[in-house]
Amino acid sequence: MVFSKNGQVIDGSGQSIVILDTGIDLDHPFFGPDQNNDGISDRIATQSDFASKPYNGNPENNDDDDASDTNGHGSHVASIAASSDPNYPGIAPGADIIVLKIFDSNNSGNFLDIEQALQWVLANYQEYNIASVNMSLSTGGNHVNPTNFGIIGDELQQLAAANVIPVSAAGNTGKFGVSYPAANPYSLAVSSIDDYTNRKISSFSQHHPDLTDVFADGQGIRAANQNGGTTVKSGTSMAAPVVSGAIAVAQQLAEQELGRRLTFDEIKTLLAQGDDLLAPTKYEDDYQGKVLNIDNLGNAILAMAPSKPPQPPFSGVIAQVGRISDLNHNNQTTLLDHTFTDPVIFAHTLSFNNGDPSIPRITDIQGGEFSLKLQEPENLDGTHINESLSFLALEKGIWELSDGTIIEVGTTTTDATTKSGWESITFNHDFANTPIVLTQVQTYNDPSFVRTRQNNISKNGFEVALEEQELNLNNTRGSETIAWMAISSGTGEWDGNAFVAGNTGEQVTDNWHTIDFGNTFNNLPQLFGNIASYDGPDSAGLLYQNLSNDTVEIKIEEDTSLDDETVHTTENIGFLAIEGTGTLTGETYIGFAEKVSPKFMPLLTKNFLTNQ
Repeated sequence: MVFSKNGQVIDGSGQSIVILDTGIDLDHPFFGPDQNNDGISDRIATQSDFASKPYNGNPENNDDDDASDTNGHGSHVASIAASSDPNYPGIAPGADIIVLKIFDSNNSGNFLDIEQALQWVLANYQEYNIASVNMSLSTGGNHVNPTNFGIIGDELQQLAAANVIPVSAAGNTGKFGVSYPAANPYSLAVSSIDDYTNRKISSFSQHHPDLTDVFADGQGIRAANQNGGTTVKSGTSMAAPVVSGAIAVAQQLAEQELGRRLTFDEIKTLLAQGDDLLAPTKYEDDYQGKVLNIDNLGNAILAMAPSKPPQPPFSGVIAQVGRISDLNHNNQTTLLDHTFTDPVIFAHTLSFNNGDPSIPRITDIQGGEFSLKLQEPENLDGTHINESLSFLALEKGIWELSDGTIIEVGTTTTDATTKSGWESITFNHDFANTPIVLTQVQTYNDPSFVRTRQNNISKNGFEVALEEQELNLNNTRGSETIAWMAISSGTGEWDGNAFVAGNTGEQVTDNWHTIDFGNTFNNLPQLFGNIASYDGPDSAGLLYQNLSNDTVEIKIEEDTSLDDETVHTTENIGFLAIEGTGTLTGETYIGFAEKVSPKFMPLLTKNFLTNQ
């Protein structure tokens, strides 16, 4: 239920969600890999045990740093909010998780421990950028008026004032009202519906027209258990983390688009942008309860953003081209000669020094550097000798090159695979003919073997998808950001560097095929290419050998993770070859800027202003 803004997935990244509950399965795969082998999934930012045991009627602290879950409730709740598993994704799969255990092994808790945990949140919310505090718990009572009792009222009020949103389950007695702390005016109260299609109140759910802030699905939810697997649970405890996750998504979007966080009151108002409740199941009271709709929530936040004036064109460095000659299985960082604002990297056409299949996998991109390594499919040992490849760093946007050639550079974030459906990309520029398209995965969200495949390229757009190793082709996977570049086909010069952008037609197979550059180059060119068709459904990439000024040999390589058969049918290869190394310049394509309103013409300078 992530929010998509023009292809950009807003998934709670950069936010943290606090779970006050029975703890969590610390190494459950739903909460990320354990790359440092400390026994704790990497997306669990921190965890602590605030649970206490009774001693002569008074709680005795049993605080430690082990919030292991022996009950399963906390793991289930955390999974609903923020699981990154592609089959059972949470609402905010990019958010970090903070687990504060406040129930003991007997599922017993008290307000002293809850207060301690909330005080920890108050002391640490800025460090962890905490968006929401989920409390899938209640006293078991029922209230029909706002209620502030006990010792946690001050903490809830302070959190709300700090725009850290407490979220509470309404309770499961089925009564007309809500339990506590849901009845506290500084906590959002979440009631349950049976599903998002029927939008009927669950029979077990407490609810009230003045106290329930929003409804979410809490019926029959499959999510993580405490033993590395899944289980099905129902309750307002399951509905509350849906909202906690949605708040993380909302705050990420607000910080990006508004430059600030949403207030507690704004969140309450925005949640009222949801879908209409269809009918209560137990009571005749006809009230306009709202069901969470994350698209409505996201669009309402976007509507709050002030309109931006068109930006004047930019002229300056937009690219850098170079070569890496010693890339192997070890992560390697390449420093760029220019600090880019919003760069993408293409470094994917690999030399053929080692017979083992591999792919260049980008692990990090910064303004002035990027990191990548060679990744082999899982049936191999993972080690790989040095290979060579070219790299092209590009600023996102639509650019006119020095010879008038137009390129468009963009990104999309998707979990679409070649077997589960393709992501459609529409060009903003009106290409006269079908352009040459390059694509590459830019992120390392899911460490499993992955590359891109393309299909149905036209002058208007194309389709792209993630492609796993052949063994996992039918599996789903986590979202990744894919960069794409479209360039008008033909020959030209970019800042004096000759280039050719072309395609082979559907004649390249697993046998070596020669591309003839003609007399284009006086110096050894850099080479970039992608399989531009999808005639063969087996997982496949592109290799080259014998690169010279005049020709290069390329072939298609299948991996051997499923079987040893590597014969591949004919495919069309799109390629770009450009001589030289170093930075390259361009300017904003004026057609894309819609000629810029005359009132902004005095602003046209050479100062660096980026396309957003």
